[in-house]
This record gives sequence, C-alpha cells and structure tokens, in this order.
Amino acid sequence: MTQDQLGEFKEIFDLFDADSNGSITKEELASAMGSLGISPTPEELETIFIKTDADLSGTIGFAEFAQWANNKVNLTSQNDLREIFSLIDLDGNGSISVDEFRQLLNSLKVNLPEDELTALIQKADRDNNGVIDYNEFLESDGLWGQIKLTIGVTLSFKEILKQYTQLAENPQGGFGTVNPLPYGKENAAKMGYDVSQLPDRVWESSCMCGNSFSLGSINKGETVIDLGCGAGADLCVAASLVGDTGRVIGVDMTAAMVKKARENAKLCNFNNIEVIKAPFDMAHHKDIPENVADVVIANGTFNLSPRKKCAFVQAYNCLKPGGRFYLVDVVRSENSGLQTEEGSWSDCIAGAVPVPKVLELMKSVGFVECEHVGFTDYRTSDHTVTATFRAKK
Repeated sequence: MTQDQLGEFKEIFDLFDADSNGSITKEELASAMGSLGISPTPEELETIFIKTDADLSGTIGFAEFAQWANNKVNLTSQNDLREIFSLIDLDGNGSISVDEFRQLLNSLKVNLPEDELTALIQKADRDNNGVIDYNEFLESDGLWGQIKLTIGVTLSFKEILKQYTQLAENPQGGFGTVNPLPYGKENAAKMGYDVSQLPDRVWESSCMCGNSFSLGSINKGETVIDLGCGAGADLCVAASLVGDTGRVIGVDMTAAMVKKARENAKLCNFNNIEVIKAPFDMAHHKDIPENVADVVIANGTFNLSPRKKCAFVQAYNCLKPGGRFYLVDVVRSENSGLQTEEGSWSDCIAGAVPVPKVLELMKSVGFVECEHVGFTDYRTSDHTVTATFRAKK
C-alpha cells in the first residue's frame, strides 16, 4: 500500500475508533455502522472479527484494518457507488443537499465548519443548482472521496455473512456472488455422494467441492468432527457411518447454517449429531472439544479463512493421537502465484493457496503422513481447482 492509501485508511480507522485508543472493539464497529443506518447482527460482528483480528486480541488494530480494507473495498463498482450515494441521499430524491451532507458528517462525528462545508458543496456542484446529483458525486474528490471510502468500508463489512445465510435460507436463489457456482443435490451426486440415502432437503443448501468420505474409512463407534459443516449434509452421511454408538460434531459460524444443520439432523432422525456455532479458525475455541475425534473432515471451508494456520491447529487439536484428517479444499493453480487480489473470498477464490502451501501448513502444526491425494472436477474460477488431502496426528 502507498502512504496515501495508508493515510486514507487511517482517517477511516480513527472515525471508527471512538475512544482513540488505537483499536476498534465490536461495540465501536457496531456504533460506526449504525450511524450510517447499517445494523449488523451479533453474528455479523463476530464474523467480521474472525476475518480481520489476525492476532486474536479481540479488537481490530490499524494494521489489521488496513490489510482487510485493502483486500476488500472496491469503489469501482457502479452498484456499490450507487448504494453509497443512496445512503447519503436521505429523502431519496436523487440528489444530496447541504442538510443531508451535514447530517452524514454529524453522524460520523466529523466537525466541519460551515464555511468549509459550503465550499465543499460548491466545488462538487458543477451545475450550481445547490445540490449534488449522482454524476457530480461520482466525479467529486476531496472529502467526498473520503466519504465514499468510509461508507464503502462499512458496506463491505456487511457483506461477509450474506452469501452463506442466503444459501441456508433460500437455496433456490443460487450460489455465488460473481459467477454461479455448483451446489445442491446435483452437485453432490457429481462429487460421488449417494444422494438417495438422505432427503432432498438435506442436500439443497450443500456446497461441497469434493467427497470427504472418499479419502478413507470411517467406522462404527467413531467420533467425527466436521469443521465448517454448513447445512449438515456431511454430518448426516457421517452419522450413518458411525452408527448409534458413534458421535458426530459439526462446527459452523453462520447462524442460519447451524440452524439448518440441526433441522436436517432431526429430519433424518439422527440423535448422535451435535452442531456447535463457532468459528473453526481460532486454534483453540472454548466450545470446540479437543482430543476426542477419530476423524476430522473439512469440505471446501479452509480456503475461506485468512487464518489458515489457526484452522489447521484447530483440526489437529480436535483429533486423538492417531486420528485421521480428511481435507477437501479449493486451491490455487500452481502457475497462478501464492496469492491473488482478484475474485471473492466467499466464492472460494481469493483465499485459495497452492497445494504445496497446504502441505506446508499441515506439517507446521504437527500433522504426519501428509499427502496430496488428487483433484476433483469442482472449479470456482480459471485459477482455482479442488484438491484432496490426508494426514494423521
């Protein structure tokens, strides 16, 4: 990032950091978003912190904020700019008045003297009619540019949970924010699942990118933990394999997915399934049991985490000594570099890393017999493929 970019992000960070102590709490973030008419749920706030709080301090520092904003905020999108404009245009008449701009600045606690406010409006008001229309808003600079970036950051925070909540609550609405991605019963069948063994409802919100159960045995009486279980299709398959004497535990951070996974377990009459609402990439989470699993599975979820090493630590900690880890995940093609700024995190593109990096991460947290098994036919972009892995504790 350039010094100018860092300076812009610092100004926004300072607006969010109400007590000026150098970090943003959940309460401060909620207050800043609320001042712009955006009301995040507790689950959305939790997920924002999971994605940005890299040092697990419970607050967002400036370096974490700047890194997130640099990767996430895109003000070239006409849809995003139109939404930003509409947030300032309080009466919805297609233009921004001096009073509306003043209300925005007051809500952000920006104290601008009246003469400076008037001068700013006059500079942007190219046709001198006393208000700012959409085209003038697009072309304006100065504080207007800062306002666009501030609200763009706020709107980006709001989008984090949207896609997976929609998939849980309205599976008929499709999956994928940029390009449509395969999901549901038909996709599960292509991945090698016997979809006839479970009701259609169990498959409708599933978005697996491979078949976890192709990687090794799961036996009667064993305990299986699924990290990022989504709507619970893999939980139900695992429950059928471990039987009444076994145990299956799902972990997911999206409230709507947790709710649906529990409903699906009940629909299938599985009494040996427990679903825990928690992030899977905190390394040690108080609600996720450790040293209990014979098998840990993860299907298309680790690429979604910016804290992949913490996710692998959690998988390792869940397992008993000798336990098996079966991983199916979207990875970056070998010739595409280690990282990309293109594509969406929620579409399993931006967070993908190459196969050697996955194996390196596995080994770094203590896994042994780490193996890249092969690839599946599931793709999320021209630069990504799905790979399968095995390892042991």
